[in-house]
Amino acid sequence: MRSETLRIGDALVCVFAGDMVLDSEPVAALALTAALDSRPALLAVDLSGVELFTSTGLNLLLIARRRALAEGIPLVLVAPSPRTVRMLEITETDTLFTVRTTVDEALRQHRPSD
Repeated sequence: MRSETLRIGDALVCVFAGDMVLDSEPVAALALTAALDSRPALLAVDLSGVELFTSTGLNLLLIARRRALAEGIPLVLVAPSPRTVRMLEITETDTLFTVRTTVDEALRQHRPSD
């Protein structure tokens, strides 16, 4: 699992690549926690590079979502693979997340109104 966090304006994008499994949990958890600690206007979680998504990944996203909601930070999933979407559907958590196809779309959709 590789992670990179990018700042785009007042938003943060956590980009993950590889497998979101038990062994990679510390890497992903650290990235999401650090991103939320900085209180961005939007947290986009780019899953386009995630190849294997297990219950560990789902739990990480649910924990991040709970904290983001409590702190008023919109959290958006970007480009999850069909397997990841299927995991969300099977667990009936798909309705809990906003999903966008690209980071640009996520940023446009969640730009605060002037």
